[in-house]
Amino acid sequence: MTEEAILQGCLHNDPGAQRELYQKYSSKMLSVCYRFAHNREDAEDMLQEGFIKVFSQIHTFQNKGAFEGWIRRIVVH
Repeated sequence: MTEEAILQGCLHNDPGAQRELYQKYSSKMLSVCYRFAHNREDAEDMLQEGFIKVFSQIHTFQNKGAFEGWIRRIVVH
């Protein structure tokens, strides 16, 4: 599935697209979370909360810049 197809699917709350998005970016974002967390459990909690925000705010992505960068900003804030 292309990034655009994943994005469109997530915009329509497609669980398959959401799963693809999570599988594609979760390991990279977990590494980012480790930089801010004190342990693996906190990093995993931060990751899960971050992806909940990503899915609820995905409609705000405007195709300006990299999608991965947008996800990273959402996850760390």
